[in-house]
This record gives sequence, C-alpha cells and structure tokens, in this order.
Amino acid sequence: MGERTPLLRVIETVGCLACGAVYAKPRLGGTAATNPGCPRCGYLGWSSLNPVPEPAPHHFYADPRQNRLAPPR
Repeated sequence: MGERTPLLRVIETVGCLACGAVYAKPRLGGTAATNPGCPRCGYLGWSSLNPVPEPAPHHFYADPRQNRLAPPR
C-alpha cells in the first residue's frame, strides 16, 4: 500500500552540432527543463548518435530496372 513505482526515462546519446560533444539527453519530452543544451558550449542543436533501422525497401526499389527503349538499329 502506498508503493511508488520508479519513474524510468529513456536516454538517447546525441552529438552537439556546434562543437561535436557527445552527451545524453531524455528521448521524450521535458528536454528544455532537464537538459537545456550542450554541456560544453550550451548550443541547442543536436543529432542522434543511436542507429536508426532503415525501413525495408519497397519491392520496386529492389527489382532491377528494365530497359524499355528499343535497341538501336
């Protein structure tokens, strides 16, 4: 009774676009309050360093393109 479940946050590794520093930030919401910017230079621009899986290509991208031109005479 009265037990509190711990609040877990997903952390993302990012790189500063200004100075290149690598740091962690919360992935979802509250970024300005909990991580206002790069700890080295304060810049707000960042890029994720976590690999993002690419979606599988549509079948027409994977199929070789057919030559629809008539052969030269």
